[in-house]
Amino acid sequence: MRLGELLADPGLGLRLLVGAVEPDPEFRWIYITDLRDPRRYLGGGEVVLTGMLWYHDPRDAEAFVSAIAEMGVVGLGIGTAEIGPVTFDVVVEACRRHGVRLFTVPLDVSFATITQRVVSALAAEHVRRSSAVLEHHRRLVAALGDGGGLDGLVAAGAVELGVPCWVITPAGRLVAGAVELPDAAAVAAGFVSATRVPCQVGSYRVLPVGTGHRLAGWALVVADWTADQHEITVELATLIGLERSALAAGRIVERRAATQLLSLLADEATPASDITARLTAAGFGAEDQLCVVSMTITGEIGLALAVLDELVDGLVTEVDGEAVAITLAGNDVLESLRAGVRAIESGLGPCRLALGVSGPGPASRLRASLDEARYARGVAGHNGVRAAVVAGSELASHQLLFGALPEELRQSFCRRLLGPVRAYDQEHHSELVESLRVFLDCSGSWSQAAARLHVHVNTLRYRIGRVEELTGRDLSRFADRVDLFLALELTR
Repeated sequence: MRLGELLADPGLGLRLLVGAVEPDPEFRWIYITDLRDPRRYLGGGEVVLTGMLWYHDPRDAEAFVSAIAEMGVVGLGIGTAEIGPVTFDVVVEACRRHGVRLFTVPLDVSFATITQRVVSALAAEHVRRSSAVLEHHRRLVAALGDGGGLDGLVAAGAVELGVPCWVITPAGRLVAGAVELPDAAAVAAGFVSATRVPCQVGSYRVLPVGTGHRLAGWALVVADWTADQHEITVELATLIGLERSALAAGRIVERRAATQLLSLLADEATPASDITARLTAAGFGAEDQLCVVSMTITGEIGLALAVLDELVDGLVTEVDGEAVAITLAGNDVLESLRAGVRAIESGLGPCRLALGVSGPGPASRLRASLDEARYARGVAGHNGVRAAVVAGSELASHQLLFGALPEELRQSFCRRLLGPVRAYDQEHHSELVESLRVFLDCSGSWSQAAARLHVHVNTLRYRIGRVEELTGRDLSRFADRVDLFLALELTR
């Protein structure tokens, strides 16, 4: 119901004193209160009625009006039976300061009468909307049954809503829509980082498609959304979710084939001809150059498979929490994966994503490509960031070793070498670790390192001397420099 309808009811005689009816706001309920601070009972969008029994001095008017303004009420109605002209003026001024619409209720009209009118109007509106939603539902289901698939359903949804709509992935890829979605990347970023969904991103309303983690589903984007379209939009998102589930069910055989292929790769006795035959059955050519992608996401079971399935066009499966994809190699595979991970990173929350990509190779070296991708993913997992992508081609020899070492061994190595130095820094608020890092980055050049640290060379010599005392290492020796360099790399 809209405030203008309530104020225009001739049987109520309400009079607007502060604010304008246009644009005519919609309100969802009537709340009657005489509490000085009713915020705990307000959710926003109400019309508040009060007899002002809370009023004792002008400070009370300021406290009450500021409280309801903070909660986003649509308007305030006051009964004038218990107040005088001075009190009335104080409330009027407070409403003007806080931008709250204010109207008066005549002495012969009770709050119960207003509430009854509102309840009747809201009930009639609910019946009307329910009938309309059922009709919209019938037409949307008919569109889905006509064989138009997802594109046909989204097109029918746009007709029912009267505005354009799209389906996108959390990374911003367009799944369905009559035209391209402007600023798709920005809309997707707003969706994955929103505190709650559905959410508003600019002029677009964005709803999740499917249940579970939002990165594992799609998003329905509606242009120029209004509250009147809520029921239709939710119904459309539900039907799109059903269509997505049907599409996913159709890929079960494909996933089973990918899982069997990984099992063959795990067995070194498997003939190369068997692997090639499996790849041919999956649609890859005998001369194709292939890449392997390995990804894990900690903290959410099954999320890695869903995310990698959206990031990679290829054969995708999951085994023991690791999602693996085999895809055609191309110049843009690595950059596409990095862009996709950047797009969804803000939506990971407490989860951690590690992704490794092999270099291109023929089917005959697919096992080696899988090992390379897994090593790269292991290095990515120790980067200390929320989401990391590492290519096998980017790995130096020591990084390959890091990926193969157990976590306990890496931590023990770091503690033995750098533990005393970190403890000294913490106790004395010094910067020995950072000075050591810069010194080694500068290949042991005293002048370059001192310049980067903005300290005198003698200060740097003192700091490095303290490091040598604490670690028992001699930084003039190449072997000791390598050990400390590796310890610092493991803590990046």
